[in-house]
Amino acid sequence: MDELLEIFKKYNCHLDRKNVSSVNFLQDNFNKYIGDLKNSLKYEGNPLVGVVMCKMVTEKINDIEANSKSLIEVLKLYSQGKIVAASQKAFKVFDNMKSQLMQRYSGPYRPEIYYRIRKIDDSDPFSLKRKELFHIPYFKNHLVGTERYSMPGHPCLYLASKAELCWYECGMPKKFAISKFDIPQTEDSNLRFIDFSEKLMPLMKSFFNWFHNENDIEQVRNYLLKYIYTYPLRAACSLVVKHPDGKFIEEYIIPQLLLQWVINDEDFDGIRYESCSSSDKVNDIGGHNIVLVTNNFDGEGYDVKLRNSIKIGTPKVYDVNSIKIDDRLKDCLEERNIKEDPFLWSLSSIPDDFRNF
Repeated sequence: MDELLEIFKKYNCHLDRKNVSSVNFLQDNFNKYIGDLKNSLKYEGNPLVGVVMCKMVTEKINDIEANSKSLIEVLKLYSQGKIVAASQKAFKVFDNMKSQLMQRYSGPYRPEIYYRIRKIDDSDPFSLKRKELFHIPYFKNHLVGTERYSMPGHPCLYLASKAELCWYECGMPKKFAISKFDIPQTEDSNLRFIDFSEKLMPLMKSFFNWFHNENDIEQVRNYLLKYIYTYPLRAACSLVVKHPDGKFIEEYIIPQLLLQWVINDEDFDGIRYESCSSSDKVNDIGGHNIVLVTNNFDGEGYDVKLRNSIKIGTPKVYDVNSIKIDDRLKDCLEERNIKEDPFLWSLSSIPDDFRNF
Protein backbone atom coordinates (compact mmCIF):
# COMPACT_ATOMS: atom_id res chain seq x y z
CA MET A 1 0.00 0.00 0.00
CA ASP A 2 1.30 3.49 -0.86
CA GLU A 3 2.72 5.48 2.02
CA LEU A 4 0.18 8.27 1.57
CA LEU A 5 -2.67 5.78 1.93
CA GLU A 6 -1.02 4.09 4.91
CA ILE A 7 -1.52 7.38 6.78
CA PHE A 8 -5.20 6.43 7.10
CA LYS A 9 -4.28 3.40 9.25
CA LYS A 10 -2.53 5.47 11.88
CA TYR A 11 -4.72 8.56 11.94
CA ASN A 12 -8.22 7.27 12.35
CA CYS A 13 -10.86 9.31 14.15
CA HIS A 14 -12.91 8.55 17.26
CA LEU A 15 -10.05 9.75 19.45
CA ASP A 16 -9.76 9.11 23.19
CA ARG A 17 -7.66 11.79 24.90
CA LYS A 18 -7.66 9.81 28.18
CA ASN A 19 -6.23 12.03 30.95
CA VAL A 20 -4.59 14.55 28.61
CA SER A 21 -6.21 17.91 27.90
CA SER A 22 -7.77 18.42 24.48
CA VAL A 23 -5.14 21.05 23.68
CA ASN A 24 -2.18 18.84 24.52
CA PHE A 25 -3.69 15.74 22.95
CA LEU A 26 -4.52 17.43 19.65
CA GLN A 27 -1.24 19.34 19.55
CA ASP A 28 0.66 16.06 19.82
CA ASN A 29 -1.66 14.38 17.30
CA PHE A 30 -1.28 17.21 14.78
CA ASN A 31 2.52 17.37 15.13
CA LYS A 32 2.83 13.64 14.51
CA TYR A 33 0.41 13.84 11.59
CA ILE A 34 2.31 16.64 9.88
CA GLY A 35 5.60 14.85 10.43
CA ASP A 36 4.34 11.53 9.10
CA LEU A 37 2.68 13.28 6.18
CA LYS A 38 5.93 14.97 5.17
CA ASN A 39 7.78 11.65 5.43
CA SER A 40 5.21 9.87 3.26
CA LEU A 41 5.63 12.11 0.21
CA LYS A 42 8.58 10.33 -1.42
CA TYR A 43 7.65 9.49 -5.00
CA GLU A 44 9.17 6.01 -4.83
CA GLY A 45 6.91 5.19 -1.86
CA ASN A 46 3.72 5.99 -3.77
CA PRO A 47 3.71 4.08 -7.07
CA LEU A 48 -0.10 3.91 -7.20
CA VAL A 49 -1.18 7.45 -6.29
CA GLY A 50 1.79 8.79 -8.24
CA VAL A 51 3.99 11.85 -8.54
CA VAL A 52 1.10 14.24 -9.24
CA MET A 53 -0.68 13.29 -6.01
CA CYS A 54 2.49 13.70 -3.95
CA LYS A 55 3.05 17.13 -5.46
CA MET A 56 -0.54 18.17 -4.70
CA VAL A 57 -0.13 17.28 -1.04
CA THR A 58 3.31 18.89 -0.84
CA GLU A 59 1.84 22.17 -2.06
CA LYS A 60 -0.74 22.08 0.75
CA ILE A 61 1.51 21.02 3.64
CA ASN A 62 2.08 24.58 4.87
CA ASP A 63 -1.67 25.25 4.85
CA ILE A 64 -2.40 22.03 6.75
CA GLU A 65 0.20 22.93 9.35
CA ALA A 66 -1.08 26.51 9.69
CA ASN A 67 -4.68 25.32 10.10
CA SER A 68 -3.60 22.81 12.74
CA LYS A 69 -1.81 25.49 14.76
CA SER A 70 -4.81 27.81 14.46
CA LEU A 71 -7.17 25.14 15.81
CA ILE A 72 -4.92 24.75 18.84
CA GLU A 73 -4.93 28.53 19.31
CA VAL A 74 -8.74 28.48 19.20
CA LEU A 75 -8.83 26.01 22.08
CA LYS A 76 -6.30 28.02 24.07
CA LEU A 77 -8.25 31.25 23.58
CA TYR A 78 -11.45 29.51 24.62
CA SER A 79 -9.82 28.13 27.78
CA GLN A 80 -8.76 31.69 28.67
CA GLY A 81 -12.36 32.88 28.45
CA LYS A 82 -11.72 34.81 25.20
CA ILE A 83 -14.77 33.35 23.49
CA VAL A 84 -15.19 36.07 20.86
CA ALA A 85 -11.54 35.89 19.82
CA ALA A 86 -11.73 32.09 19.72
CA SER A 87 -14.82 32.21 17.51
CA GLN A 88 -13.30 34.74 15.14
CA LYS A 89 -10.14 32.67 14.72
CA ALA A 90 -12.14 29.48 14.24
CA PHE A 91 -14.33 31.07 11.57
CA LYS A 92 -11.21 32.27 9.77
CA VAL A 93 -9.81 28.72 9.77
CA PHE A 94 -13.08 27.33 8.43
CA ASP A 95 -13.15 30.01 5.72
CA ASN A 96 -9.61 29.01 4.71
CA MET A 97 -10.60 25.34 4.56
CA LYS A 98 -13.93 25.85 2.82
CA SER A 99 -12.78 24.85 -0.66
CA GLN A 100 -11.63 21.51 0.76
CA LEU A 101 -14.89 20.73 2.57
CA MET A 102 -17.23 18.75 0.35
CA GLN A 103 -19.78 16.02 -0.03
CA ARG A 104 -18.69 12.42 -0.43
CA TYR A 105 -17.09 11.13 -3.63
CA SER A 106 -19.31 8.12 -4.37
CA GLY A 107 -23.06 7.93 -4.71
CA PRO A 108 -23.97 11.63 -4.60
CA TYR A 109 -27.07 11.20 -6.77
CA ARG A 110 -29.00 8.62 -4.77
CA PRO A 111 -31.74 9.25 -2.21
CA GLU A 112 -30.54 8.63 1.31
CA ILE A 113 -32.68 7.15 4.07
CA TYR A 114 -32.21 8.34 7.66
CA TYR A 115 -34.02 7.82 10.95
CA ARG A 116 -35.10 9.88 13.92
CA ILE A 117 -36.42 8.68 17.27
CA ARG A 118 -38.45 10.56 19.82
CA LYS A 119 -38.79 9.10 23.29
CA ILE A 120 -42.37 8.57 24.45
CA ASP A 121 -43.13 9.73 27.96
CA ASP A 122 -46.66 8.75 28.98
CA SER A 123 -46.87 11.84 31.19
CA ASP A 124 -46.16 14.08 28.18
CA PRO A 125 -47.81 12.46 25.14
CA PHE A 126 -47.62 13.73 21.57
CA SER A 127 -49.49 12.91 18.39
CA LEU A 128 -48.02 10.61 15.75
CA LYS A 129 -48.02 13.27 13.07
CA ARG A 130 -44.94 13.53 10.88
CA LYS A 131 -44.03 16.97 12.20
CA GLU A 132 -43.65 15.56 15.72
CA LEU A 133 -40.54 13.68 14.49
CA PHE A 134 -39.06 16.74 12.78
CA HIS A 135 -36.73 19.17 14.55
CA ILE A 136 -37.84 20.88 17.76
CA PRO A 137 -39.92 23.90 16.67
CA TYR A 138 -38.39 27.27 17.38
CA PHE A 139 -41.01 28.28 19.94
CA LYS A 140 -39.87 25.29 22.03
CA ASN A 141 -36.17 26.18 21.78
CA HIS A 142 -35.89 26.07 25.57
CA LEU A 143 -35.74 22.28 25.11
CA VAL A 144 -32.57 22.41 23.00
CA GLY A 145 -29.51 21.49 25.03
CA THR A 146 -25.80 21.29 24.30
CA GLU A 147 -24.42 18.38 22.29
CA ARG A 148 -21.43 17.85 20.00
CA TYR A 149 -23.12 19.62 17.11
CA SER A 150 -25.77 21.50 19.06
CA MET A 151 -25.92 24.93 20.64
CA PRO A 152 -28.35 25.54 23.50
CA GLY A 153 -31.51 27.22 22.27
CA HIS A 154 -30.97 26.67 18.52
CA PRO A 155 -32.98 23.78 17.05
CA CYS A 156 -31.43 21.61 14.35
CA LEU A 157 -32.51 18.34 12.75
CA TYR A 158 -30.50 15.29 13.85
CA LEU A 159 -30.77 11.99 11.99
CA ALA A 160 -28.93 8.65 11.88
CA SER A 161 -28.27 6.46 8.85
CA LYS A 162 -29.30 3.30 10.71
CA ALA A 163 -32.33 2.77 12.93
CA GLU A 164 -30.30 0.79 15.47
CA LEU A 165 -27.65 3.51 15.67
CA CYS A 166 -30.43 6.06 16.14
CA TRP A 167 -31.78 4.13 19.15
CA TYR A 168 -28.41 3.95 20.87
CA GLU A 169 -27.63 7.60 20.13
CA CYS A 170 -30.98 8.62 21.66
CA GLY A 171 -30.21 6.98 24.99
CA MET A 172 -31.88 3.59 24.37
CA PRO A 173 -35.45 4.64 25.27
CA LYS A 174 -37.86 1.87 26.33
CA LYS A 175 -40.76 3.39 24.43
CA PHE A 176 -40.33 5.56 21.36
CA ALA A 177 -41.67 6.74 18.03
CA ILE A 178 -39.42 6.42 14.99
CA SER A 179 -39.71 7.73 11.43
CA LYS A 180 -37.79 7.29 8.21
CA PHE A 181 -36.53 10.40 6.42
CA ASP A 182 -35.86 10.76 2.69
CA ILE A 183 -32.94 13.17 2.16
CA PRO A 184 -32.77 14.32 -1.48
CA GLN A 185 -29.41 13.78 -3.20
CA THR A 186 -30.28 14.57 -6.80
CA GLU A 187 -28.14 16.74 -9.06
CA ASP A 188 -30.41 19.70 -8.46
CA SER A 189 -30.68 19.11 -4.72
CA ASN A 190 -30.06 22.22 -2.67
CA LEU A 191 -28.78 20.41 0.43
CA ARG A 192 -25.00 20.24 0.86
CA PHE A 193 -23.02 18.68 3.69
CA ILE A 194 -19.55 18.83 5.18
CA ASP A 195 -18.72 15.13 5.23
CA PHE A 196 -16.87 13.59 8.19
CA SER A 197 -18.86 10.36 8.01
CA GLU A 198 -16.65 7.84 6.23
CA LYS A 199 -14.49 5.67 8.45
CA LEU A 200 -10.88 6.12 7.41
CA MET A 201 -9.71 2.50 7.29
CA PRO A 202 -12.40 1.38 4.81
CA LEU A 203 -11.84 4.62 2.93
CA MET A 204 -8.18 3.73 2.49
CA LYS A 205 -9.24 0.55 0.68
CA SER A 206 -11.70 2.53 -1.41
CA PHE A 207 -8.94 4.86 -2.56
CA PHE A 208 -6.81 1.84 -3.46
CA ASN A 209 -9.64 0.55 -5.68
CA TRP A 210 -10.45 3.97 -7.13
CA PHE A 211 -6.86 4.63 -8.20
CA HIS A 212 -6.87 1.24 -9.93
CA ASN A 213 -10.27 1.38 -11.58
CA GLU A 214 -11.70 4.90 -11.89
CA ASN A 215 -11.51 6.73 -15.19
CA ASP A 216 -11.56 10.20 -13.63
CA ILE A 217 -8.29 10.00 -11.66
CA GLU A 218 -8.23 13.76 -11.20
CA GLN A 219 -11.43 13.59 -9.22
CA VAL A 220 -10.01 10.80 -7.06
CA ARG A 221 -6.84 12.82 -6.42
CA ASN A 222 -8.86 15.88 -5.39
CA TYR A 223 -10.95 13.80 -3.02
CA LEU A 224 -7.88 12.23 -1.40
CA LEU A 225 -6.36 15.68 -1.00
CA LYS A 226 -9.49 16.91 0.75
CA TYR A 227 -9.34 14.10 3.31
CA ILE A 228 -5.65 14.67 3.96
CA TYR A 229 -6.18 18.43 4.17
CA THR A 230 -9.17 18.34 6.53
CA TYR A 231 -7.99 15.62 8.91
CA PRO A 232 -6.96 18.04 11.70
CA LEU A 233 -10.44 19.59 11.75
CA ARG A 234 -12.13 16.20 11.68
CA ALA A 235 -9.89 15.02 14.51
CA ALA A 236 -10.71 18.11 16.58
CA CYS A 237 -14.41 17.32 16.10
CA SER A 238 -14.06 13.62 16.96
CA LEU A 239 -12.79 13.48 20.53
CA VAL A 240 -14.57 11.00 22.80
CA VAL A 241 -16.23 12.84 25.69
CA LYS A 242 -14.47 12.23 29.00
CA HIS A 243 -17.12 13.76 31.28
CA PRO A 244 -20.50 13.23 29.56
CA ASP A 245 -22.44 14.54 32.57
CA GLY A 246 -20.31 17.65 32.95
CA LYS A 247 -21.76 21.14 32.64
CA PHE A 248 -18.91 22.06 30.30
CA ILE A 249 -17.57 19.61 27.71
CA GLU A 250 -14.30 20.71 26.14
CA GLU A 251 -14.55 18.11 23.36
CA TYR A 252 -17.51 20.08 21.97
CA ILE A 253 -15.71 23.41 21.48
CA ILE A 254 -14.56 22.94 17.88
CA PRO A 255 -17.62 21.05 16.56
CA GLN A 256 -19.99 23.63 18.06
CA LEU A 257 -17.98 26.45 16.49
CA LEU A 258 -18.09 24.60 13.18
CA LEU A 259 -21.86 24.29 13.49
CA GLN A 260 -22.14 28.04 14.11
CA TRP A 261 -20.07 28.65 10.98
CA VAL A 262 -22.32 26.35 8.92
CA ILE A 263 -25.41 28.19 10.19
CA ASN A 264 -23.92 31.43 8.88
CA ASP A 265 -22.57 29.95 5.64
CA GLU A 266 -24.60 30.16 2.43
CA ASP A 267 -23.26 26.97 0.82
CA PHE A 268 -23.54 24.25 3.47
CA ASP A 269 -26.71 22.99 5.13
CA GLY A 270 -25.28 20.49 7.57
CA ILE A 271 -22.60 18.04 8.64
CA ARG A 272 -22.32 14.28 8.22
CA TYR A 273 -20.28 12.82 11.05
CA GLU A 274 -19.15 9.53 12.49
CA SER A 275 -20.49 8.67 15.93
CA CYS A 276 -17.99 9.41 18.70
CA SER A 277 -19.72 7.38 21.38
CA SER A 278 -17.55 5.54 23.90
CA SER A 279 -19.89 2.55 23.58
CA ASP A 280 -18.51 -0.45 21.69
CA LYS A 281 -22.07 -1.39 20.72
CA VAL A 282 -22.54 1.92 18.93
CA ASN A 283 -19.20 1.71 17.17
CA ASP A 284 -19.83 -1.86 16.01
CA ILE A 285 -23.09 -0.86 14.30
CA GLY A 286 -21.39 1.43 11.80
CA GLY A 287 -23.36 4.10 10.00
CA HIS A 288 -23.22 7.82 10.68
CA ASN A 289 -25.23 10.81 11.85
CA ILE A 290 -26.18 14.08 10.17
CA VAL A 291 -27.14 17.46 11.54
CA LEU A 292 -29.11 19.85 9.34
CA VAL A 293 -29.01 23.47 10.42
CA THR A 294 -31.98 25.82 10.62
CA ASN A 295 -32.18 29.48 9.68
CA ASN A 296 -35.57 30.65 8.46
CA PHE A 297 -38.57 29.50 10.51
CA ASP A 298 -42.20 29.45 9.37
CA GLY A 299 -45.25 30.25 11.49
CA GLU A 300 -45.16 26.80 13.13
CA GLY A 301 -41.50 27.17 14.08
CA TYR A 302 -40.04 24.83 11.44
CA ASP A 303 -37.22 25.63 9.03
CA VAL A 304 -38.71 26.50 5.64
CA LYS A 305 -35.92 25.03 3.49
CA LEU A 306 -35.77 21.73 5.37
CA ARG A 307 -39.55 21.41 5.45
CA ASN A 308 -39.74 21.86 1.69
CA SER A 309 -36.78 19.58 0.91
CA ILE A 310 -37.17 16.60 3.22
CA LYS A 311 -39.87 13.93 3.16
CA ILE A 312 -40.89 11.90 6.21
CA GLY A 313 -42.61 8.56 6.68
CA THR A 314 -45.42 7.90 9.15
CA PRO A 315 -44.01 7.42 12.68
CA LYS A 316 -44.21 3.95 14.22
CA VAL A 317 -44.26 3.24 17.95
CA TYR A 318 -42.11 0.62 19.65
CA ASP A 319 -42.31 -0.48 23.27
CA VAL A 320 -39.24 -2.51 24.15
CA ASN A 321 -41.02 -4.17 27.06
CA SER A 322 -43.75 -5.46 24.73
CA ILE A 323 -41.59 -6.73 21.86
CA LYS A 324 -41.91 -10.46 21.30
CA ILE A 325 -39.70 -12.73 19.25
CA ASP A 326 -40.96 -15.61 17.16
CA ASP A 327 -40.69 -18.80 19.24
CA ARG A 328 -38.86 -20.48 16.36
CA LEU A 329 -35.98 -18.03 16.82
CA LYS A 330 -35.53 -18.35 20.55
CA ASP A 331 -33.12 -21.28 20.32
CA CYS A 332 -30.84 -19.16 18.12
CA LEU A 333 -30.63 -16.21 20.50
CA GLU A 334 -28.23 -17.85 22.98
CA GLU A 335 -29.97 -16.11 25.90
CA ARG A 336 -29.44 -12.64 24.42
CA ASN A 337 -31.52 -9.94 26.06
CA ILE A 338 -33.89 -8.85 23.31
CA LYS A 339 -34.67 -5.61 25.16
CA GLU A 340 -31.11 -4.44 24.52
CA ASP A 341 -30.78 -5.70 20.95
CA PRO A 342 -32.60 -3.45 18.43
CA PHE A 343 -31.54 -5.74 15.56
CA LEU A 344 -34.26 -8.15 16.77
CA TRP A 345 -37.12 -5.65 16.70
CA SER A 346 -37.98 -5.61 12.98
CA LEU A 347 -37.08 -1.95 12.65
CA SER A 348 -36.96 -2.50 8.89
CA SER A 349 -40.79 -2.44 8.92
CA ILE A 350 -40.91 1.32 9.63
CA PRO A 351 -43.24 2.93 7.02
CA ASP A 352 -41.63 4.58 4.02
CA ASP A 353 -44.71 6.45 2.80
CA PHE A 354 -42.60 9.56 2.37
CA ARG A 355 -44.15 13.01 1.96
CA ASN A 356 -43.69 16.57 3.18
CA PHE A 357 -45.76 17.58 6.18
